[in-house]
Amino acid sequence: MSEQNSTNSYILAGIDDGFADTKLVTQDRKVRVASCARAGHDGLSAVNASDEVIGASYETAGRHFTVGDFIHGEETRFDDFPTSDLNRVVVHHALRLAGLSGQRVKIASGLPLDMFFKGSVRNEAVIRAKQEALLKRVNVAHTGETAQIIEHVVLPEGVASWFDFAFDDDGNQLVLDGPCGVIDIGGKTTDCVTILPGHHIDHMRSGTGNMGVLDVYEQVSAHMRTQFGEGQVSRRVLDRAVRTGTIKRFGREHSVQAAVTTSLDDISERVLREAKRHFGSGADLDVILFVGGGAALMTKLTSYFPNARVQPEPEFANARGMYKYLKLNG
Repeated sequence: MSEQNSTNSYILAGIDDGFADTKLVTQDRKVRVASCARAGHDGLSAVNASDEVIGASYETAGRHFTVGDFIHGEETRFDDFPTSDLNRVVVHHALRLAGLSGQRVKIASGLPLDMFFKGSVRNEAVIRAKQEALLKRVNVAHTGETAQIIEHVVLPEGVASWFDFAFDDDGNQLVLDGPCGVIDIGGKTTDCVTILPGHHIDHMRSGTGNMGVLDVYEQVSAHMRTQFGEGQVSRRVLDRAVRTGTIKRFGREHSVQAAVTTSLDDISERVLREAKRHFGSGADLDVILFVGGGAALMTKLTSYFPNARVQPEPEFANARGMYKYLKLNG
C-alpha cells in the first residue's frame, strides 16, 4: 500500500519509543520528544488564547495523563514501560506533533533485544503485549484528535538500526559480505547485536545491558542538586545541560561541564565493557555501528574500535530503520 491520499490509504511511521526519548520518522516528517508523562490532568494553561500549550492532556484506559518535555514526568525505567499507559500517551503525543492527528497510520516500534527474544526464540507473549498496548484507544482530554493506528509491527531495537544502515531510501541493500555489530545506546538499555551475512542474528554474541543515557542524566541531576539546591529538574533541561555543558539557573548561565564529562566517561566505560563482552576486540566485524541517543553523546567510545561508524543522527537510526522496514514489507 502506497502512502497516497485515498479512502484506504495510510501513512507509515517508524517510532522508536524509548525510555528517555521517543523518535518518530515518516516519509517527510521527523519528531523527537522526551518520554515524559505523569498521571493526572495537565494543570497547564496558555497566557493568551492564541498561545499553544507545550504539554497535552490525554485519556486512555480510564486514566488521564499529561505529556510534555518540560514537566516533571514519572520515572520510565521500569520493565513494563514499553507496554504501559505512560508509553502509549507519549507515542500518541509524538504522532500529534508530527501532524498525524486523525490520520490512519501503520507503525513499527521496538523492544530491547532481551525483551524481544527469549534466548534465540521470539518472545511472542511480550511482542503481542507491545502490539496490543499501542493499539488501545487514546483520546485528547480537551480538544483535538489522535492518530488512528491501524496496524502495529514490533522489531528488536538495534536490529532496526541495522536496517537503516543496510538499506537506502529506495530499498536497495548494501553489499555486506561480513558480520556487522550494532551498539544501540538508549535511555535505559544498551543493545549489542551481531548480525551475520544472510540477515541472521548471532545470539551468542548479542545481548542487552542495563545502562544508558538516563544514567548520565541521573548523575548530572545529582550534581545540580548539590550545586544549586535543586529538587527535580525536567528531562529537557537535563538534556540541554548534557549536550551543552551549561544550565540556566536563577536567570544566569552556569557551567556543569565537569559533571557532564565525568558522568559521560563513567557510563561510557560501562557501555564499553558490555560491548567487549559480546564483540571482544571486534576485529572480525566489518563494521560496528554506534546508534541511539547515547551514540551522539558518548563520542569517545568510537576510538576503541577502528571499524566504528556513527550513523548520521544516531538517535533517529532505529526509527528510520523501522520506517524502512515498513516500506519494504508493505
